[in-house]
Amino acid sequence: MTADFEVQRPTDAHRVERIERARSAPIRSRIINYLASHGASKVADISNGIASSRGSVRYHLAALESAAIVRSDISPGARGRFTPFYGLAPGESE
Repeated sequence: MTADFEVQRPTDAHRVERIERARSAPIRSRIINYLASHGASKVADISNGIASSRGSVRYHLAALESAAIVRSDISPGARGRFTPFYGLAPGESE
């Protein structure tokens, strides 16, 4: 007898769950939609575009970045005086 479904590795299931959880917040969905339509952008531009505070956008971008949904052109440890641009990670523009 064969199964009618494909078994996922635990790490794949964990990643899918993490991505779904990251996308569940309405502001995160707005950030994703903004980046999908405008491309890589600075926090200030995203903040203005979705009418949310910069602090809130930074917080949610960090969650999206840890879930590998968005990425930055500058690594988190090197952002000190530089302004990072955030864009959707490859494969996330669906």
